[in-house]
Amino acid sequence: MISPTETHLESVRRCWQKISDLRSGEQGPTVSGNGLDLPMLIGVARYQVTPQLTNDEGVKRRVDYSVAYVVTNSEGPGASIYGVNTGVGGSAVTRTTDRNQLQLVILKNLCSGVLPLRTPLVTGYDPTFRDESLILPESWVKGAMLLRVNSLLRGHSGCRWILIEGLHQLLARNLVPCVPLRQSISASGDLAPLGYIAASLTDTVPVQVWSGTGPERKRVPAVEALRTHGITPITYGPKEALAVVNGTGPSCAVAALALHDANLLALASQVLTALAIEALNGTPETYDSFIHDVARPHPGQVEVARNGRVLLAGSQLARWHDESNPEHTLRQDRYGLRTAPQWIGPQIEELLHSWRTIEIEMNSTTDNPIIDLEGKRSVHGGNFQGTSVALTMEKTRIGLQHFGKLAYTQFVELGSPSMSRGLPPDLAAWEPSLDFGVKTIDVATAAYLSELSYVSNTVTNHVQAAEMHNQAVNSLALISARYTFTAIQLVQMIFANHLYSLCQAVDLRAMIAQFFVHLEAKITTSLASAIHPPLPPDVLARLSNQIFGQARVSFAKTAQLDSTPRFVELVRPLVADVLAFLDARASDTSHTFHGAQWRAELAEALAVSFRETRLAYFESGSAAALLGNTVHVYKFVRETLRVPMRKGLASYDVEGVDEHISRIYYSFESGAIADALLAAMGS
Repeated sequence: MISPTETHLESVRRCWQKISDLRSGEQGPTVSGNGLDLPMLIGVARYQVTPQLTNDEGVKRRVDYSVAYVVTNSEGPGASIYGVNTGVGGSAVTRTTDRNQLQLVILKNLCSGVLPLRTPLVTGYDPTFRDESLILPESWVKGAMLLRVNSLLRGHSGCRWILIEGLHQLLARNLVPCVPLRQSISASGDLAPLGYIAASLTDTVPVQVWSGTGPERKRVPAVEALRTHGITPITYGPKEALAVVNGTGPSCAVAALALHDANLLALASQVLTALAIEALNGTPETYDSFIHDVARPHPGQVEVARNGRVLLAGSQLARWHDESNPEHTLRQDRYGLRTAPQWIGPQIEELLHSWRTIEIEMNSTTDNPIIDLEGKRSVHGGNFQGTSVALTMEKTRIGLQHFGKLAYTQFVELGSPSMSRGLPPDLAAWEPSLDFGVKTIDVATAAYLSELSYVSNTVTNHVQAAEMHNQAVNSLALISARYTFTAIQLVQMIFANHLYSLCQAVDLRAMIAQFFVHLEAKITTSLASAIHPPLPPDVLARLSNQIFGQARVSFAKTAQLDSTPRFVELVRPLVADVLAFLDARASDTSHTFHGAQWRAELAEALAVSFRETRLAYFESGSAAALLGNTVHVYKFVRETLRVPMRKGLASYDVEGVDEHISRIYYSFESGAIADALLAAMGS
């Protein structure tokens, strides 16, 4: 369970370590009604970890006692337990003595969603492109099944052990019910999704399950899958079907999975921001401890700043402001860098709060009525109302939109020469007239952010009264969680584009740094040969340093030009600087300086040197040595994912950019990038 004393980073690191341990272990987690946590759910839902059912005799006794209570107290004249002797919902005014038949009616009534057709309706029409969009993803359903087993084990629901074992067997055999994507308003729990799960254990309600492995996995009738795997169908007894379907398992499971992904994206937002500071030659002052620890010590802000200091440790690209440096005209970084701790910090505070809420929900009883064994009574209430889950998702979506907005703000700075401190337009590595770099990636990122901003609107203020106005207020938790997953996918796409571009940007920085070594040397040697009589060494060094500084400024201002005209323009204003320097010494010594010749020869030499440096970097260059701890993510992209620098020249760029960005995207979706993110954050 999440600790109240841990930071967000510590909690995510521990969570990921536990998931890794579960994936590599021989035995899955034990489910007992309590103690279920986020990494257990992630392991079971996503990574084929098989949970173990508790053998605790005390748990079994509580389960048996709750069943006995229901059976005993729903018999005879005057007996009344909701959903056992009565109708359900707005029909609770009706009464029945056929308790088992009522449970079957409940299941059949709930299985009324929209699903892929078993046989085509129209000859020649292929609906398969939409089929999967009508079904809850398998991982979501597996998470819901795990949570329902955990809840029923608490002994508050009146379900037999054989039913709990049946649900566990579905999980253990990887038989996943096909559940409609849409149908639930998460009032009385997620009735319909849980109805399909419950019906999968019967031989009387025709539903389908996913069965098989690999390419052979397909949807088959549940009764056929039960027979194949030797699972005995269940005949639901009093209250049992109602107990399974009355609960927040689906919405809570989807929320837990979404929260896990959002936590990794929160780490990624911090890492990408630090990498953006490096790519834009920003300042580590953003993370200064006085600003955060002393002046405004919100816990999330303090943590993000502390992480930022770790991420930039040893960086040669992040630079403190130096007023004497002619390149340092912008006194402080723009908001997308400078206020990142204040922007991200509140979001991780909310994520931690939501995490605690979800883990409470995972270990709660959420059906109705529930059995109070100690008080020897059944209690009718509304624990199935999923508002606590819904609100975690509303806040999480807002946080995701903040992450996406911040990333795009940084992305725009990278590709804009007026803001990027010397990077070429659109991060073009080749001649700008024939290389548009990340221009269309910019357009795509804007599209993703626009959609993200739309889906990040709240869902819960769109409640409609339902079911004879009985469900007059309903949480819409599953709908909110579903939209949160849409938001997650969009942020992952934004981050894939951003990380691709950041790696491109730091490679360009490294390439430029290598060229500047040649630039400085050529300025010094050309001045030494162009000025007569020769300047004293210390004077030449002063002049060379001044001209080198101005050349760097001019290099940034000419980023939009191809290499040949670029260096003609770069050198042009330097002539005046040299002449002004020599004029200041005219009272001591008269010097001759052929400015036109010097300008032409230096421009040509620099253009050749720049092109040679560029081609050499294309062959074997790396920015790793210039980076701080962000190097772990840079190397992950360049080495593990084998995404090379985009060179903008057909003979070098063999694979498509879409292939490269897609690799980065899937590393976020699958969690493959998690180890690199955590490594960048330090031990």
